[in-house]
Amino acid sequence: EQELRTFMDSTLMIDPGLVTESVRSLALTTLTAYQNGVSLKWNDAELAVYLVYVFGEINKSKPTYSSRVQVRCLLTCVAGGKGRAAFCQAPPTVTKDKRKETDYSEYPLTSHGEMLYALVQSGISSYPHKTVCMQFFETVARYGDFFKVRKECIMPTLHAMLGPKLVFSYS
Repeated sequence: EQELRTFMDSTLMIDPGLVTESVRSLALTTLTAYQNGVSLKWNDAELAVYLVYVFGEINKSKPTYSSRVQVRCLLTCVAGGKGRAAFCQAPPTVTKDKRKETDYSEYPLTSHGEMLYALVQSGISSYPHKTVCMQFFETVARYGDFFKVRKECIMPTLHAMLGPKLVFSYS
């Protein structure tokens, strides 16, 4: 786990676009396949969920870049920023006092936001292996601000946490 993260950190410093697209592509492809009923080995399912988790972790660090192109790519494609900005591309005109009344669902998701959305929508939380489920819950718990920009993901996540036998209505 640590070796993978170190490798991704190093590669991110050299080519942030390569890391972003590779991790995003592998995670989204695997999660979409599961959502479409494709049978996955447990370790492939776990890797997809782990990539969503580690993607946010490696992008928390703020490495120094010499090129403006690299900085722009890092900020818009990869990291997005802190809090809600890590998950959606809201304009900088959303000031601190306007955040609570802003509807973030109208803004496009960052790469990490797309991956978290696919994670929740895929239903992988019901994968029949406890390691995959535990990684899912660790990931959604770690990125709580995501649910501020995509509120429609709250109920599926709560249903996953409570289990299939407990059904309730939300009004």
